[in-house]
Amino acid sequence: MKRRTTGGALRPGLFAPTLLLLSCLVGGVGAAWAQAPSPAGKKAPAAPEAPDAGEMLYQVLLGELLVRNGDPGAGYSYILDAARKTSDARLFQRSVDIALRSGSGDGALSATRAWSQALPQDRKANLQQLQILLAINRMPETLEPLQRELQLAPDVEKTSVMAAIPRLYARATDKRGAADLVAQVLQPYTQQKPLAGAAWATIGRMRLAAEDVDATFQAAQQGLRADADCIPCGLLGVELLNRQYPGAEALVLQVLPRTDDPDLNLAYVRFLVEQKRYAEAQRQLERMTQRTPEALEPWLILGSLHFEFNRPAEAEKALSQYVTLALKQTNPSPAVARGLTQAQTRRAELLAKQGKLDEARVLLGRLPPGNRTEQRARLLAEIQLLRDHKQWQVAYDLLAQIDNKDNDLRYEQAMLAERLKRYDEMEALLREILRDDPSYHHAYNALGFSFAERNIRLSEARQLITKAVELAPDDPFIQDSLGWVEFRLGNLGEALNLLQKAFAARPDPEIAAHLGEVLWQLKRAEEARQIWRQGLQLGPDHDTLRDTIRRLSPGL
Repeated sequence: MKRRTTGGALRPGLFAPTLLLLSCLVGGVGAAWAQAPSPAGKKAPAAPEAPDAGEMLYQVLLGELLVRNGDPGAGYSYILDAARKTSDARLFQRSVDIALRSGSGDGALSATRAWSQALPQDRKANLQQLQILLAINRMPETLEPLQRELQLAPDVEKTSVMAAIPRLYARATDKRGAADLVAQVLQPYTQQKPLAGAAWATIGRMRLAAEDVDATFQAAQQGLRADADCIPCGLLGVELLNRQYPGAEALVLQVLPRTDDPDLNLAYVRFLVEQKRYAEAQRQLERMTQRTPEALEPWLILGSLHFEFNRPAEAEKALSQYVTLALKQTNPSPAVARGLTQAQTRRAELLAKQGKLDEARVLLGRLPPGNRTEQRARLLAEIQLLRDHKQWQVAYDLLAQIDNKDNDLRYEQAMLAERLKRYDEMEALLREILRDDPSYHHAYNALGFSFAERNIRLSEARQLITKAVELAPDDPFIQDSLGWVEFRLGNLGEALNLLQKAFAARPDPEIAAHLGEVLWQLKRAEEARQIWRQGLQLGPDHDTLRDTIRRLSPGL
């Protein structure tokens, strides 16, 4: 008689992996016991009775069937029992998976503990135990598994294991307790010459996660005393630099001359750029490009610095080198693809400044087709290039050829329609955007500002811009728009307040034009002139600012 199943007919192949596993398991267990040696001159003891293969097969199949039919607790018990009887890592792993999928952290923990007990040298069992303890917020119990993970790791892997510890403990709620526990585990390794630097760096990173910057700095110092080439200690120094910790830069500069590590060098360059220490950043980048000319990112940043400081020949040299290296990559990463678009865009801008706009567009057209995101970025770069050189009709025609519902591209088209004084078309496009995405604050702002600029429908303009402010309250350009509509409505005091706040948040030539005009109307002429002068320093060729100064003739 055939055994009936409670879950209906079984599909062919449903348990094929399990059957294969059991066939291997049964053969492996039998062979292991058959080959066990006996001491010389002694009668071999009776071999322990091997688990019955048929019984094990039935037990695992029953466990899987229970899981399939919605009783994972019972299925877990059957499979874990089979794992204990056979000491098979695959069955232990299956029991862990069942417990995790059913949301039983304690069950998964029990399975990993049984697994580690049966196979004490199995690193996977120990690591899963460690991860599960952290996931169920039993961090103090991780001390022994963490110690065991380091003990089990081969010597060549211990440094990378240490480096991974802060990520393991990233979600620990008690950051200080986690830092103390890791420091306790790593303390013996701080006395071992090859591992001391890595151990101190990991201790320092845990202290940083606990917001103990003094202890972080001390750990980085200890790490460099133990290993002058400790790159992770230098990276800690950069993080402390970004927190303006005294002495951190000296710590970084201990390591930098000794290494070409790109992460450390670029982290320091980014710090220098953020601090507007451009000359030092340039020197650092030039050193990097000389010592590791095959590295991509230093060429891109160096070229961008030269571009910003109007050094076209140097910018072209660095950016073209980046492009050459990037195009050699068979499967460039998304970051490299973005960098390629950025480099070619800047090179195109350099050509356009020389009056070679057609050549600039050809250069952008040579970018690899890429995915849709990269194609979109290339299109926006070309549109921006055309806008910057007042080729509004060409840019508009380019966008008009594209049949899509991309709100950013429709917004660009609306702004070009405004430049071409196609106001009805601009309004229609912006309202289409708002119909599809009522949270698109740029469209509210653009439409309201257009009304204010043309001095029409001012009440509606205020409503539109107020809505934009609600959606993006910290955007200084939207505050500028609201200030401008209040000026148009005759509310000079409110306009002044809004525009002063906007200019303080974002010094910009257009905001300077508006703020200066309000001050001029309030008979505060010298203050207006001062603001306009600042605006001219920010953007000497800005159309709105130039038009305002020409119209009011303030005698600058």
